[in-house]
Amino acid sequence: MYADALIAITAILVSASAFGGFLYYLYKAKTSKLQTLVKMAELGGSGIDAETIRLLGNTGSGYKQDLKVGIIWLAIGIPLTLHILFEEPTGVFAALIPVFIGIAYLISGKYRLREPD
Repeated sequence: MYADALIAITAILVSASAFGGFLYYLYKAKTSKLQTLVKMAELGGSGIDAETIRLLGNTGSGYKQDLKVGIIWLAIGIPLTLHILFEEPTGVFAALIPVFIGIAYLISGKYRLREPD
């Protein structure tokens, strides 16, 4: 009885810390971009143009981003599907949704890789 509660609490803590780490990473990335812009402005400001701001704001929306998102969806979907398959096989089709989303992102990333920039 206590083991089930301990597993649930551990899972909640691990997922909350992973989410918190992700938010901290986003915060640090935005802070770093802002500090770069401030330093460029302090040095004279002539180097701040639309191209520089575009490069700093680039989130990598190309094929690499699709591949990363696809891998994340698969990392969530495969264990979920296996768990539901062994616990309650009738609900496995709902658990396959993240797997199919991940596969779609991987295929999209592969097709974007072939497109010229």
